[in-house]
Amino acid sequence: MPASLHDWVERLKSQPLPAMAFTQQRVSALMARPSSTHADYQRIIARDPGFALSVFRHLGALRNPPREPITTLAHALALAGTAPLEAGVKNLPCVNSLSDTTGSRQGLLACYSRAVHAAMYLYQWGEIRNDPNPEELLLAALLHDCGEMALWSAAPDQMAAVESRATRGLNRENAALAVFGFTPIQLSLGLAESWGLPPLIGDSISPDGAFRPRPLGVMLACELAHWSASAWDSEQTMELIELAAEYCRKTTDQTAAALHAMSAETARRLEGFNLPVSATALVSLQPKEKKTPQCSPEQVRYTAEALTRSSPSPEAVKESAPPASALAEKKVPQIAQVETDMEVTPEPDPKGDYRETNTVEIPRVKSRPDQENNDPPTAQQKSGDSLQMQLTRSMKQLRDNTGLERAMFAMMTPDRKTLRARFILGAEKDAAIKTFQVTLDKRHLFSVLLSKPQNFWLNLDNRSKYLPAIPIHTHNALNTQGFFISSLFVADKAVGILYADSSNTANLNGENFTIFKQLSQQLSTELSNFQKVRAAG
Repeated sequence: MPASLHDWVERLKSQPLPAMAFTQQRVSALMARPSSTHADYQRIIARDPGFALSVFRHLGALRNPPREPITTLAHALALAGTAPLEAGVKNLPCVNSLSDTTGSRQGLLACYSRAVHAAMYLYQWGEIRNDPNPEELLLAALLHDCGEMALWSAAPDQMAAVESRATRGLNRENAALAVFGFTPIQLSLGLAESWGLPPLIGDSISPDGAFRPRPLGVMLACELAHWSASAWDSEQTMELIELAAEYCRKTTDQTAAALHAMSAETARRLEGFNLPVSATALVSLQPKEKKTPQCSPEQVRYTAEALTRSSPSPEAVKESAPPASALAEKKVPQIAQVETDMEVTPEPDPKGDYRETNTVEIPRVKSRPDQENNDPPTAQQKSGDSLQMQLTRSMKQLRDNTGLERAMFAMMTPDRKTLRARFILGAEKDAAIKTFQVTLDKRHLFSVLLSKPQNFWLNLDNRSKYLPAIPIHTHNALNTQGFFISSLFVADKAVGILYADSSNTANLNGENFTIFKQLSQQLSTELSNFQKVRAAG
């Protein structure tokens, strides 16, 4: 990790987060009552990130700490007994004692509020999805942003500087990098490891978490809590509500109504804590004509396929295939050197490709989502942000700097037999690109690309020569008039491809291809570097 980040982790890992005065009062009252149970303590502590963290730090500091990860607050309280409760009441600093000359108290309270809202949202989603342990999800969301909380507590002046830069229009991650040399989410990861927090917290920060349902839920709930804190009808919030609907397999209207109700319920449960609540923003909501939300600068659309792992229908595959006679007449050429030498063989029958796809399809069963055998290989990040945010920035740069309209990240499945769409930016709601997937057991454009780091540009000059190298059933998902595509590698291992196209082929030119290659290389390098840093500890 960067030297500055390591220094801050070492500095902050011994400092507790402040507790809410209301929590300390209630815990003290419960301890004076002989009939109090662990459930009584859990209900109050689950609304206070600072007090909740102190319980886990207590367990981690024991001479013989638990060997197995403690993933829920209930389990932690059962193991720890009353010792951390007494210490929390007597020794934890109180939020009210913080000076607010630089806005540190309000900054920390806002951070605590977002954490509690995210925890409440995710707990409800866990129940909807029949998750076997919603309490684990709740805790992960509650402590996900522990790095930002620690900075508001210990470095309020620097955090005020970050907020000042963000207010002037600078991206918050870039603002934090300018002030600290790292982002709060990077610090969260470092502190979570130092404190021995539940693995789901680290999973939801690392990039591969965006491709697994449970870590993805943590990311989504935290993002939604952040954006809805200021407005429920902003483009960012509406986009996140639509993603939450896909995650919960509900309609957008059902999900929005449930979130509004949960926001109001959270406000009720936070009575006495003096935390800001997002329910106040509901008052200003006005009826609006329903429209499809657009992707925001800070959020990439998760495809429905990424959450439900759907595959193209047999009818769609059949309709996209040309007559057999046409296939027989085509001869797939050896692809000449574009960025590297690539050689392909004819694509097999599309129906056979569909049957192969089904062999790795995961049915919707009520099992632990993180144990599904369709989880993709790990790809760590350097910046500390989720891969979602890094991909969003890269894709947005493509759109802003080149005029390209659609961008897709497709990832290999863990058995490395299939390439599937995972992130889409700029596509219509029902666009075929969202169902993109192709098996890799035959030699074609995608399998060759994934053999080593390389780039390819399909254009009018080479289209007739290279089009046969592209699997027929993917033609309806891609822009076969022209596109850019690049393989992505992490630690010398292929993880997927980055694809971009435009309805205006004039945007597919040499200058923009150079930009595309640079962004692809930058993304691969950052992910590889972060993985090396994580492996080195």
